[in-house]
Amino acid sequence: MNSRNKILLTAALFVFAPTGGVRPEPQATLSEAIGETAKELEALWGQDACETIVIKKKGHPLASVACSGSYSAAQRARFVDILLKNSFSVKRETYKLRPQNGMYLYKTAYGGRTVYFKLFVRNAFDLWPKNPVQGKQIALYVQNVRSSADLVKWRTLGVPLTFGVTLGRGDSKELMQQVAAYGDEVWLAIPLEDENTEIADGSLLTIADALNSEKLAEYLSILDDDEGITGASPLYCSRFCKNVPALRALFGALRDKNDGKEIVLLDADPHTTSSFYETGRIMNFRTFRAQVMPNKKNNFCSTLENFAALRGENASRVIAVDAADDTAFRCLKKSGRSAQADLDFVRVSTLSVTNPFK
Repeated sequence: MNSRNKILLTAALFVFAPTGGVRPEPQATLSEAIGETAKELEALWGQDACETIVIKKKGHPLASVACSGSYSAAQRARFVDILLKNSFSVKRETYKLRPQNGMYLYKTAYGGRTVYFKLFVRNAFDLWPKNPVQGKQIALYVQNVRSSADLVKWRTLGVPLTFGVTLGRGDSKELMQQVAAYGDEVWLAIPLEDENTEIADGSLLTIADALNSEKLAEYLSILDDDEGITGASPLYCSRFCKNVPALRALFGALRDKNDGKEIVLLDADPHTTSSFYETGRIMNFRTFRAQVMPNKKNNFCSTLENFAALRGENASRVIAVDAADDTAFRCLKKSGRSAQADLDFVRVSTLSVTNPFK
């Protein structure tokens, strides 16, 4: 296991005092103090960004706070200060970091009793201490999955992959369920109105239908009785991706259908005039751009090799390939993880945002 895959784990003893210099003596009951402290901790991330539960850890109270957002050095200083101001003497801190998730555990004492506070932050653009991934990350997006055989074939490669199930096929629902059953993330490859495509693999969503709320809801009805999706990308898009109102309508409907769960957007449209990426960012989606490999072209291997050959750099890249691209499949099967020691295959959703995309 190389350094980029290792979990960063540390422990430190605290001798901090709260702002003002003197640590106050406990005034409230333990349950009251935990409840009030949890509210103050949640307030660091704003309304509805956090949830807290209180359980037991080895017989001691454990307040587990889960938040969506970053945990910067400034937030950490305020977090610790809130604990100290509420008479929780901080004895030890441990943490585990991933590219965009962090778990921090604080062992404290309140009037002689041990109390744990656990903080879990997700969708983080900043983690304390700063955690850029060392080396190179590559996310392979296999789009236009048309059959169960496509899914099984690509999964035999043994590297993390992100699969885009084509929306609008008769078996789209079954494929989404199969992806979920394998423990993979469910992504949609959505065929959108295109200047060069009249008959698509799947059902083309037109601009007019996207701007009609009833027709758009009908088009996305496959999501009505489902666990939700992790991400979405355009399969065809040249005309649709120039129309910002249609994109905003689609993105908003996806968010509503997903019951508030985060959706990652991947701009897999090769046209330079596409507004897919910028519209997603403006609407506060986590959005990435993909380098799209033309189907059945022999340039996937050179693209992969050139990226792997970057020396002394921390970098990320997304490459989108068609599920029917046998050339890309054979290349990846041949190279696999042995391409470079510092090249790590990840899913699109776990890409580090602290490294430049190249």
